[in-house]
Amino acid sequence: MADILLADDEEELLELVRFSLDAAGYNVTAVKNGKLALEESQKKRFDLIVLDVMMPIMDGYHAAAEINQDPNSPPILLLTSRDFDQDQAAIKGSGASAFLSKPFEVSELLETVRGLLNAK
Repeated sequence: MADILLADDEEELLELVRFSLDAAGYNVTAVKNGKLALEESQKKRFDLIVLDVMMPIMDGYHAAAEINQDPNSPPILLLTSRDFDQDQAAIKGSGASAFLSKPFEVSELLETVRGLLNAK
């Protein structure tokens, strides 16, 4: 099954998303900020990366942009509680493949994950 890197600083959301992805059969590596996500992405090849936008040390936009410097980078899904219309340029500038607005349903998350993995 696919290897997914998950980064979110909100402990409850991190655990909910990790549990949901684990239950769906994915192998999940979870970290708590964008810098750690960047470091993990350089150590191991993931099939998908899921990043929260608002994290300490390095936010999801910057982590996505750094990860996307590698031409072989996997798809990146951004999770955001910010307004898409206001952040549209930042989302596009990060090179993310997709985004989900918080709050989201687990079924919506899993559908988006499957779609991104199948599009590879």
